[in-house]
Amino acid sequence: MTFTRRTFMQAATATGALSAFARPALANIRWDMADEYGAQALSGKASTFFLSELEKKVGDALTITYQGGGALGYKSVDHFDAVQDGAVQAAVTLVTQLGGIDPFFNLSSLPFIASTPEEAFLLWQAAREEYAKIFEDNGMVLLWAMPNPPSGINAPRPITSVDALKDLRIRTYDVNGTETMMNAGAAPLQVAWSDLIPQLSTGGIDAVLTSADGAMQLSLWDYVSDFTEMNYAMGLFMCHVNKDEFDALPEEVQAAMLEIVPACDAYNWEIMRDSIDAAYAKMSENGMKITLDDDVPAEVFDFLKAAGAKVKEGWLAETGDRGAAVLAKFEELKATAG
Repeated sequence: MTFTRRTFMQAATATGALSAFARPALANIRWDMADEYGAQALSGKASTFFLSELEKKVGDALTITYQGGGALGYKSVDHFDAVQDGAVQAAVTLVTQLGGIDPFFNLSSLPFIASTPEEAFLLWQAAREEYAKIFEDNGMVLLWAMPNPPSGINAPRPITSVDALKDLRIRTYDVNGTETMMNAGAAPLQVAWSDLIPQLSTGGIDAVLTSADGAMQLSLWDYVSDFTEMNYAMGLFMCHVNKDEFDALPEEVQAAMLEIVPACDAYNWEIMRDSIDAAYAKMSENGMKITLDDDVPAEVFDFLKAAGAKVKEGWLAETGDRGAAVLAKFEELKATAG
């Protein structure tokens, strides 16, 4: 498994690794990294950090070109097959788009399971081995995760009553959100990131389930007036690479790539936390009203949690012992941390 391999690989010193990379035979390996989102999105910033840290360790032994904004023609839903088949060597993928491949990928977007960044990190730690196994079984290596900030509702009105959800034509980003919003009486439509603005512009949808950072990236204030903080879920992006391509790398490059994973996770959670206040400030500057969760009546949360509970039950039925074990481990980690 990826993260146990990292343990003994750390024995190589930075000096020894860098001297090894001076040999011409190790230079000029080139990869592409696909990302449906852009360089200014959190997934892009996470990718930039990863590539910068990797370059510090390996120099030009491996050059990975970040292909953001869907430059290679792939959306997140396409990444699993594209990397598995070697069409692209690496990708950063919103894994909640991969539930059709394995329902376990829907874990991070289960509504109201992890309600803080700290809990989202513990959930990632609890599930990491299972995620890594899925990728490994399909010819890939899992590296790091980038959490989305907590999802809220961008809409023409604040979501401060149950009635505000009724028949709301809201964009969702995966099956969990679609089912939850449908259970809550809304009219959800699952829409890819790249198709979101056209849907808003043409009236196909009138609300968006996404984070404040997502709202800022797309200037959603041009289309809706309100953002209601829900702390609904923090879906994960994951960086994964083709295993054959990874195994073909010099051992020193493999080791360096694995060694920087903890630093990538730490950086990614830090920028996620920082992004929340920054996005709220930008949204407010552009006239968007922010309704914090403390100002949302408890009955709204109770209603949404009841709608989401059915989704959790369905997920557990699909994932069986795997899902139950990970949620139990998550509860143990929370108890220890608390």
